[in-house]
Amino acid sequence: MLATFAFDVCHDVYRAAREVLDTKVPTLNPESFGKYQWHPDRRPRLAEYVCDFARAGEKALAGDARDGTGRSRQAGLCSTALRPDSSPRVLKASRTAMFRLYYLGGADYHAARRHLGISELTWADWAEEIRRLVGRELARAGVFPLSKYFREMSEKAS
Repeated sequence: MLATFAFDVCHDVYRAAREVLDTKVPTLNPESFGKYQWHPDRRPRLAEYVCDFARAGEKALAGDARDGTGRSRQAGLCSTALRPDSSPRVLKASRTAMFRLYYLGGADYHAARRHLGISELTWADWAEEIRRLVGRELARAGVFPLSKYFREMSEKAS
């Protein structure tokens, strides 16, 4: 439960940070990115947080991600749970696509579900899995709790 809570809190901050950054720097318009210049200060930058959130999600959903024991998370998957033509990497790729499209990109739920071609039940299952895996990675990487993340980033900058 802590992992999904961590994800929900971090995702809310991510969405707010993206909204602030998009008003200053349209992140989907690469031509205007050159106008944004980073100026160091004692506070961590929202852009760094946005990047850390995205990187944690990508790492958590990577096909070759490892669990805490150093073994591949896929090693524990039961082969009977998979169709003969599928693989754990394909399953993780679908979750990564959903994460990028919906959680990072901010796509509308109905449009994203149609684009991925999945049912509402599948969406709910995948969303729960994403929240759990990414939330665990956010906590492991030190992005959650946010108070610690922002305090430590500020102390490093001084």
